[in-house]
Amino acid sequence: MSIRSMTGFGRASATIADVTYGVEVRAVNHRFLELRLRLPPGLGHLESSVRTLLGARCRRGRVDLNAVSSLEDEGSRATGVTVNLPLARSVLAAHQAIQADIGVTFRADTATIAGWPGVLVPVTRVAVDADVEARFLAAVEQAADGLVEMRGAEGEALQRELLRRLDAVDALRVRIEARAPEQTRAYRSRLEARMRELLAGLDIQTDQGRILHEVGIFAEKADVAEELTRLASHTAQARSWLGDGAAAAGDDGIGRRLDFLCQELNREANTIGSKVQDLEVSERVIELKAELERLREQVQNVE
Repeated sequence: MSIRSMTGFGRASATIADVTYGVEVRAVNHRFLELRLRLPPGLGHLESSVRTLLGARCRRGRVDLNAVSSLEDEGSRATGVTVNLPLARSVLAAHQAIQADIGVTFRADTATIAGWPGVLVPVTRVAVDADVEARFLAAVEQAADGLVEMRGAEGEALQRELLRRLDAVDALRVRIEARAPEQTRAYRSRLEARMRELLAGLDIQTDQGRILHEVGIFAEKADVAEELTRLASHTAQARSWLGDGAAAAGDDGIGRRLDFLCQELNREANTIGSKVQDLEVSERVIELKAELERLREQVQNVE
């Protein structure tokens, strides 16, 4: 099962009698599922059904559905008008404010106020029956399916990119693993030599075994084997979810799980960076952090 992107687009239309309904659905990244709907006049009561339909197809993302009817652009079909009284009052108040501020003569009449865009709103009454509702919802479903199809296509490309990024992370981890034992031995040698130098300067007789024991304790703190092992485990888990394991991720998808893994991968990289004393390993850790940031940016697109 391939993953899905959170971005996509779908479009559909339906002509019922002499009225055409157009539906567009767009989706972008979002932490949760957020549905924003605009339904045509006369079909606002279908909002709950539309939300259920979209919610069954999308787990995460901000989904905007915009549905319009041909009646909205045909003033000749208007059967009456309504007055936007709050807007009318606002227009009148604005004129009065201008008069008071600059001292010009103001003569208000209904024609002046009604001529302001949006004050008079044409009303078109649409006969809505069960057939209109069913066919409109079918158009919404078709548009939503188009969105899902596009999300799936983008998800396949995203999956390949994520696997490529994981390959890069593993390659850097292997290079660090190869160098890590050497940097630990070098650190141990430098620490032991420095301790002997300091103790010799203080002219203190110290048991050699005690020196080696203390050196071993500090050198152990510079060992990054555990962090490297966890890095390997996290990337293996990510590959599992990106492969067949995506089907077992549940209804919430794998986007959030991958995001959590990215946090853990970054945590291990930071710990390694704080421990290493070797210039070459430090450079590899910097590369590793940069690659993990690229991985995280791509994960933000996963549903």
